[in-house]
Amino acid sequence: MASSLREELASLKIDRPESMRSSPQRGASVAYRRRGRGLRLFSMLLWLIPLSIVGVAAAVAYKQYQDIRSKPEVTIGVVQKMTLGEAEKLLSSKGYLKSRFQAMIGTRIAGRVEEMRVHERAEVKKGEILAVIEHHDMDAMLLQRKASLIRCEAELEEAKVELWDKDRQEKRLERLLVKKMTPQEDYDKAIAARKMTEARVSALEAAIKAVKANVDETEATIKYQMYLYAPFDGTVVEKQGEVGEVINPMAMSSSLGRSAVVTIADLSRMDVEADIPEEQMYRVAEGQPAEVSVTAVPTKRYRGRLRQITPMGDRTRATVKVKVEILDPDDKLFPELAATVHFLPDKKWAESDANRSYLFIPLEAVFQDDGHDCVWLLDNDSRVAKRRIEVANTQSGTTRVESGLKMEDKVVLSPPKGLRDGDVVREATR
Repeated sequence: MASSLREELASLKIDRPESMRSSPQRGASVAYRRRGRGLRLFSMLLWLIPLSIVGVAAAVAYKQYQDIRSKPEVTIGVVQKMTLGEAEKLLSSKGYLKSRFQAMIGTRIAGRVEEMRVHERAEVKKGEILAVIEHHDMDAMLLQRKASLIRCEAELEEAKVELWDKDRQEKRLERLLVKKMTPQEDYDKAIAARKMTEARVSALEAAIKAVKANVDETEATIKYQMYLYAPFDGTVVEKQGEVGEVINPMAMSSSLGRSAVVTIADLSRMDVEADIPEEQMYRVAEGQPAEVSVTAVPTKRYRGRLRQITPMGDRTRATVKVKVEILDPDDKLFPELAATVHFLPDKKWAESDANRSYLFIPLEAVFQDDGHDCVWLLDNDSRVAKRRIEVANTQSGTTRVESGLKMEDKVVLSPPKGLRDGDVVREATR
């Protein structure tokens, strides 16, 4: 049975078709064909990469060429918001604010600050006490001199009584001498004693005057040197000294003490000290109206007037110093603030509202179209559009615009002929 099973198993086999029998050769052929197609695709990709780069570069270059060739080049101006002074100015000059009345308050003799009665920004009146300097030694000296005065006055009274007595004795001896009842020598001694007493009275009277003068000097020193007063109405703009610090009028550095206690200024009478080039002096004259802008107060403009032209030039800088009075100061102005002065051509601007601002554009941006003032307005896409505007007046190369534009709008300057609505332009490089 086992042998028959082996025979049956041996007789078993799989019948394969003819196509399957030749598969090794056909498989090799298919693999070769596939490998050839892959190589061709890879080589095509290698050629497409540089061709694509060249194509993109050509497209970019063509686009740039078209942009340059088709867009007209124009100059752009910006709509600005300015005051009349900034727009109508003859010339501008920078300077610094100064108070017409400003003083550093100190002493003529060295001393220590005992009391401070003011602070910075405090308003003071003329004659008001600002600070007190220690003066205990001077108080003691004053008491001593007053005592000496009392003693001299007492000695004077004593001398006057003695003079009365000497005069009385002289007269008595004179009567006795007439009656031959006293010797001449006694009468002569009485006369000499009276004259000596008169001299003593005169000396004491002079001594009293000298002591009184010393007392007055000490009192004046205490009153006017130890007490510091405001010389005029003003504001404390700086406090240099503090209680306990030494004030020395000869101090050249902080190690030797302070040279002043406080600085006061009259902030209601402010000037701008500015320098004008020599070649521009013919444009201004005393009384010239001006507009003043202060860096610390950018939202306000002040009315001014050229108060003084200093009759001395600076040959190293080729300038002349001028002083411009601010006609409407306020509490925002302080000495040493930077300021710009715009000198105006017409005195009528001196009475105008210096804070009112208007829109201005360059004069070359405006052109006429059917009897109307127009400009070419540039949008964010570099496209132009014709805009009709209303113009108020024109001066110094600028035009004031009443309507039709807003601040920071861009307009085309000296627009070329043939410009149309919707044209794309490019801004000229400056």
